[in-house]
Amino acid sequence: MISNLPIARLPIKATFILVLLSCFTTGCQTTSTSEQALPKISLENLGQNTLAPLPASSDQQLDLAAINAVRDRALTEGVVAARILRDAYLVKGIDVITASIIDADIAWFNGNIEAAERLMRGANTSSVEGQLFVLATVEERARIQGRWLDAARLAHFRIKLLMKPTQATPIDNQSPRLDTGHGDTLWTLLMHLDDGQLERAAAMADDPDWRGWLTLLQAYRSGRNATYNWLATHPDHTAINPLPAALETWLDAKPPENIGVLLPLSGRLQSAGNAVLEGITEGLYRRFPNPEKRPRLFTIDTELRPSAVAAYRDALTEGADLIIGPLIKSEAQTLESLRERPTPVIALNRPEVFASLGVSNWSAMSLAPEDEARQIARVAFGRGQRKALVIRPDNEWGRRMELALNEVWRSMGGVTADTLILSTATAASEQVGTSAGAVASERRITEMEEVFEAPVASRPRRRQDFDVIFLLASDPEEARRLRPLLIYHYSGDVPVYSSSAVYSGHDHGQNQDLNNLILVETPAVLDALKVDRYTRLRALGFDAVVMIDHWQQAEATEAALFQGRTGLLNRLSNGEIERELNSVAFDGGKLKALPIR
Repeated sequence: MISNLPIARLPIKATFILVLLSCFTTGCQTTSTSEQALPKISLENLGQNTLAPLPASSDQQLDLAAINAVRDRALTEGVVAARILRDAYLVKGIDVITASIIDADIAWFNGNIEAAERLMRGANTSSVEGQLFVLATVEERARIQGRWLDAARLAHFRIKLLMKPTQATPIDNQSPRLDTGHGDTLWTLLMHLDDGQLERAAAMADDPDWRGWLTLLQAYRSGRNATYNWLATHPDHTAINPLPAALETWLDAKPPENIGVLLPLSGRLQSAGNAVLEGITEGLYRRFPNPEKRPRLFTIDTELRPSAVAAYRDALTEGADLIIGPLIKSEAQTLESLRERPTPVIALNRPEVFASLGVSNWSAMSLAPEDEARQIARVAFGRGQRKALVIRPDNEWGRRMELALNEVWRSMGGVTADTLILSTATAASEQVGTSAGAVASERRITEMEEVFEAPVASRPRRRQDFDVIFLLASDPEEARRLRPLLIYHYSGDVPVYSSSAVYSGHDHGQNQDLNNLILVETPAVLDALKVDRYTRLRALGFDAVVMIDHWQQAEATEAALFQGRTGLLNRLSNGEIERELNSVAFDGGKLKALPIR
């Protein structure tokens, strides 16, 4: 049982979650439920059902089929449809534990996070299957909310439960192997913690196994020697069987001797190419301070080559055993499509079309804004917003951002109430007012005044069918123009989310117009004393050098690799390097870390 596991001293939020997981007392097992056999529940009777769920008992079954059916209904058809299905199951007869989980799910999809957490506290079961199910649910929701330490603690509980000896343990008494996916999940959650958070958590940990996971990450960040020392002092730790995040591959990797860099060092992209090269050079000297062990770096100007393939082959002729670049998307596509790529490539842009299956000797880093659109969707959902108004420019950038955002937003259960595609033919104020509903409200008030030939004691109000605005502005000037219009049209109380495109530096006076706007930003920009148009490109070059130390590891895992200057990085099987940025908000014209709810 989970209650028998050692529990470390945790912050109040984490303890609050773990209390609900320590008091499981009833059994559970999956049952098969047929939706076709359910009675029909009308929309008019929704929420009026007075039937109580079946009481819990020692042999009461947890109906996982019913829970998953309601979850699927909420995702595909919405909360109202999920409530109807929930009432139908209640009429048919489900136990109180199942009903509590279903009600928690409906509260979650409805954006009532506090109610969802309160209802999950009633989901008590002594069955291993039930415990794992509830742990996975609470862990996922803590992750979505950005409560990384809480989520990691729950992931560790799952691992200990899975590793707990059972009657199925082999006769030779060998400990069961940890599934790689569970270890990678815990590792990625912990990777979100900064060094200070990690140190404090390790100091507070009473459970030696939990402390071991924390100190393993500390050792990894310190380097190979520290990691080898950790392995020597933790021979029986749960993380060893096997090590998470392909650490064995990383430990065995050797640095390249010759690094070829393919960049546009002349022509219209010369400034961008030089900024990336500046970051690469800084990264090389920081990563390899000993000149005797520092790889040789040479550059090839892609503007002076007929194609990216020609530049790649020239690098091979020069003796490159690893290549960084190219920077242009079309050139990255050309190299990714090569049938034979004997020397590994860390591209600095993503191809338009990725290989569908795993690729070798290929990784593609980038500053793709689509990553940010997906992330602000997750941040908003984790903060309880569910119904969105999307505002974007009428161009290809805006279309791509909208697609990326909706991909994640809708997959989590979010609803897009409306999309405003800004036209240059109509005043922005009119478009925002019409989309927010204030213009229609003002028109109704005017009509009432004309009918009664007297002033009406009323004020206009916005539409009530959205609780979040995704302002996909392509630059700071556009954001500063649109944000005040939202306030003017009675939407000032609605949370607004944007990408890093709305921030160009520490211009606090102009940024006052963006106060309370939430966005995601790269660590490099947040840490810089002075920000310019090339700050992010220099960070990209710096992280490319760090990736040199991880490229083989990256091809063996999708777990988080390192916290770089462009964000927390991990590699997908198609070679795409994903990045997760910091969540921040404008406060007094400055960017400040977004508080965890």
